[in-house]
Amino acid sequence: MQVLKKTHRPPVVVLYNYYKSWTPAEVEYGKKLTAQLVTALESAGHTVRTAVFWRDVRSAMHGYDPAEWIVFNWCEGVEGEVGGDARICSELDKMGFTYTGNAPATLRLSVEKGRVKKALQRWHIPTPAGQEFTTAADLTTWEHFPAIVKPVSQHCSVGVTHDAVVHDAVALRQRIAYVNETYKEAALVEQFIAGREINVGVWGNGRPRVLPLREIDFSQIANPMHQLVTFDSKWMPDSPEWRSMPVITDVKASSALRAKIMDIALNTYRVFDCRDYARVDLRVDEHEQPYVVDVNPNPDITSDGGFVGACMAAGYTYGEALSAIVMMAVARRNRRQALFNTLELRRQSAMLVAAQEA
Repeated sequence: MQVLKKTHRPPVVVLYNYYKSWTPAEVEYGKKLTAQLVTALESAGHTVRTAVFWRDVRSAMHGYDPAEWIVFNWCEGVEGEVGGDARICSELDKMGFTYTGNAPATLRLSVEKGRVKKALQRWHIPTPAGQEFTTAADLTTWEHFPAIVKPVSQHCSVGVTHDAVVHDAVALRQRIAYVNETYKEAALVEQFIAGREINVGVWGNGRPRVLPLREIDFSQIANPMHQLVTFDSKWMPDSPEWRSMPVITDVKASSALRAKIMDIALNTYRVFDCRDYARVDLRVDEHEQPYVVDVNPNPDITSDGGFVGACMAAGYTYGEALSAIVMMAVARRNRRQALFNTLELRRQSAMLVAAQEA
């Protein structure tokens, strides 16, 4: 077992993984981000260890006592495995670990955009009209133009470019076929909502709270059909899109719009059974109607990521935000243990009564 340092905060194992396809520069960048997270947690009073793996999480967690250590889940995916983050959490559940972030069922649901769309529609949460198409041949009618076409299970805006927005049935079929052939999966087609894009961080359990809103600034992009968050705008620092979409941290919105956004985000968080933290992305049309376009129960929480930026806007340091998430997991573990103790006491009392009556 790992030797624990005495601290007023629970000890934490930062669990993270790597991809064999990463370049040396990407490996070094990943190490840098992990070191920042470790330092931040230590600054908040936690004893911290790290556990790294490629695919096998069990060997990485060998030697840690689930009764002592809280796992900070730092895994966004697994190389070559759709829904790998959900599988990792299932493994942790089987090993008895309490970990930060969302449960496997929520993670599995969120990675399948077609299922997300159906869940939003079923629970009457405002979302653009949308439908999943396995192949272009499945498309018979579609009335909602302009439309945006996305790979159904990719994340991080993979496959989202300016060409993803189409304006007629011919271009729509072509883009569905492109997604099928390039990503070997179905395509989600949605009505494209021209307008603002606002990201909403939500965290907490029982009574979750909305963090300060953040908006993508599209003011430098003249064409409203190009006002969308693409793969290049997120991950390619040398691209024009990266430089032309800063984040607005002081979001201007009427009290009515702000209340509507917060209400929709909280309802989405609850409907998807989110816990600890998540991010809900919305588009807002010219009539100030917000629509949910993405639910991310495993958002980026690096020091310069959007979720942490919202935490900082709420007055938290990086370490305080991370520690708050850890303590949410601790509270869940404590509730679970208290329930077990209550049930065990009832079981023993029943056995005692049965023995006395025998």
